[in-house]
Amino acid sequence: MKILKFGGTSMGDANTWQRVLNIIDRYQAPFIVVSATARTTRELLSAANKAIESLSEAQTKAKSIQQRHQKIISKFTDDYPKKGDQCQNICGQWIDEQIRELKQALINIQEAKELTPKTKDAILSIGEQLSSYLFVQCGSLFGIPMQWVDAADIIRTDSDFGQANPDTDYLKQKAPELQELVHSNRIPVMGGFYGHDANNTTTTLGFEGSDYTASLIGATLNAEVIEIWTDVSGIYTCDPRVIDDAKPISHLSFQEATELAYFGAKVLHPSTTKPASQKQIPISVKNIFAPNEPGTCISHEIQETEGVKAMTFKKDCVVITVTSSNTVMGYEFLANVFDILRWHHLPVDAVTTTEASVSIAIENGNRIDDAIEQLQSYGSVELDSSQGIISLVGCATKKAQLLVNDILLYLKDTPVNMISFSQPKGNLNIVVPKEYVIPSIKEIHQQLF
Repeated sequence: MKILKFGGTSMGDANTWQRVLNIIDRYQAPFIVVSATARTTRELLSAANKAIESLSEAQTKAKSIQQRHQKIISKFTDDYPKKGDQCQNICGQWIDEQIRELKQALINIQEAKELTPKTKDAILSIGEQLSSYLFVQCGSLFGIPMQWVDAADIIRTDSDFGQANPDTDYLKQKAPELQELVHSNRIPVMGGFYGHDANNTTTTLGFEGSDYTASLIGATLNAEVIEIWTDVSGIYTCDPRVIDDAKPISHLSFQEATELAYFGAKVLHPSTTKPASQKQIPISVKNIFAPNEPGTCISHEIQETEGVKAMTFKKDCVVITVTSSNTVMGYEFLANVFDILRWHHLPVDAVTTTEASVSIAIENGNRIDDAIEQLQSYGSVELDSSQGIISLVGCATKKAQLLVNDILLYLKDTPVNMISFSQPKGNLNIVVPKEYVIPSIKEIHQQLF
């Protein structure tokens, strides 16, 4: 049994839906996980943020989401004149119902003049609720019997809205139910990204969380493979939208793929590999526009390289430097600093320390201001914004010194603010001003690949 996950670009319009259904038709009894249609999650977030100051503009955005999904269904059903009307009516009612919920949520935001994490999750989940249900109806029209599965019934999480943690024990309890679905005469289709907490409140697993959902389901069902279908033929040596001559990578280890995702690569959610690796289930990243190409296989196998496997980057980071105001033991000072970061769920990308000072590179986010306020109780705090991080993954550890020397040579005209190398992971991270990230990426990739 295989898990097939289709991302936002795969779910972008009626034409890609036809492609996806043709791919699914090749498989026997798969389990399908889908993302929201392309751009929908960001449009939902934009509407939610806009509702605080202008309800009318937020409602206009909601109307646009509604019309785009109506257009997808109308375009898809045009090819099925005999049965298309019934499908269009069913889909139209579902779209109207979800948009009514969205508009009411926007009204609540406007009245409260606040967008809470709880409300944000409820709104963002609408994208997957739309795409998964509508896709089931169109799939049945296409000739593939499908069964909609509400992720809220399967994915139980804690209440950490925006980045909820799944309850794997609850998933194990659901395993027989999922197995029964897989072996029925209908293909189960579930929206990724969202679930419910113990209070039946909607939560989300974080942006790109549908990959994570697919991995969780795959691990629960002991799948043969988890296939992540997107619009590129696997994972590349760097983002092909930035580097024209980026090359596809045939194989990565789970650790290498996780590091790439964590440090900015958009192909996978950073948590995707964990459930799969625990059950030793390979992950395959494939292209809906070139389904016969091999893509990238991710597994436990580690293939040594002479240089670097791949590179990625984050363009919106800050460097926080905390200098202790008291004479304390270094470990106590650092423990206090990292406790605050842990409390605010701020993962550290790169760090340099002395006994009384620490500099930390972190991706920019809403929680940084609150963290800085608390950090000031332990010393002076300097914030260096508009920074970026370049990460090289899968570095040959035996040649680490030569690699660092070469990188600094390539960046001789670039101000490097921090540099760190992890020998066990084979990762090299370089912090540079934001405006230097893309030119530096291009220079390094040209030299290394």
